[in-house]
Amino acid sequence: MSDRATGSDPAPAHGVACAARASALHRACFGADPTVGGSASGRVNLIGDHVDYAGGPVLPMAIAARTHVAIAPATRDAFASEWSGDEGWTRYASGVLVELRAAGVALPPVSVAVASEVPVGAGLSSSAALEVAVARAALALAGAAMAPREIALLCQRAEHVHAGTPCGIMDQWCVAHAQAGEAILLDCTTLAWRVVALPAELSIEIVDSGVRHALRDGGYAARRADVEEAARLLGVARLAEVPCATPAPGVTRASPALDALPPRLARRARHVVGECARVHRAVEALAAGDLALFGRLLSESHASLRDDFDVSTPELDAIVERARSDGALGARMTGGGFGGSAIIARRHAAATHGR
Repeated sequence: MSDRATGSDPAPAHGVACAARASALHRACFGADPTVGGSASGRVNLIGDHVDYAGGPVLPMAIAARTHVAIAPATRDAFASEWSGDEGWTRYASGVLVELRAAGVALPPVSVAVASEVPVGAGLSSSAALEVAVARAALALAGAAMAPREIALLCQRAEHVHAGTPCGIMDQWCVAHAQAGEAILLDCTTLAWRVVALPAELSIEIVDSGVRHALRDGGYAARRADVEEAARLLGVARLAEVPCATPAPGVTRASPALDALPPRLARRARHVVGECARVHRAVEALAAGDLALFGRLLSESHASLRDDFDVSTPELDAIVERARSDGALGARMTGGGFGGSAIIARRHAAATHGR
């Protein structure tokens, strides 16, 4: 899969058709029209991976691809989707229903049908898109309302408790708050956030490596455990609290305090501390229109995820190297890693010719 996102707000190309597929699936599987529907976008993280659960800053962007849910009252909770061969997704959907009821929403048993444009395992938040879409549809059916903040936190809790993935808040927060093509800077400790404008001449290409990941398989949880242990040994509540020296533009250098950690934990901590600094510098570069610096920060982020955090793959590395050799501003893997997608930052051809 390849998708492009820019500083504009593109409409989902196939959103209407995808919603119709969800309704048709509901009729086919449950013998009745759905009562209401709900949808949510996927997201791509521009920079700031594996720092949300460490309390750091992230810079995700909502994409045009969406997940659509069709829902109706039923005698018991029942689920159907276009995905075949993997019923694991039902834990995410049913978990949201359980958490909504636990929060006091008067939700009857429901039948849920899902259609999606967001590829599973591509690092584009297919799980968060599913969770938020289910929450929105269920709330509409129950005639209830919930703020985006509360939806995000509820969906994160559902993923922790019912799907077994100890994710940070970035995915659910971005999916619940951002519009397609809109980047947000989120502080994952305070949950303060703001929209970050993308320069019109910046193009972000999303390239699927074709390698599928499943964050619940254990690698993600192991990295989070390393980060939390490093924070404990350093005597801080969150690893993002450790300062990072930035001696030159486009260069980050971790605190010398990390040298006292065991080698593996030192590498994990070096990534987190450096990545937090890169996110802030990337936002500054975008505000200044310094696309060259922005691109260098993306490439530096990839090297850190590859060498210090050990979550890249040969396929992702090849995409990044090919993009850089083709003259891209920068490139990096995006998402939790172990497969999924890479992003490539380029200058629009029209902008390049006009300079």
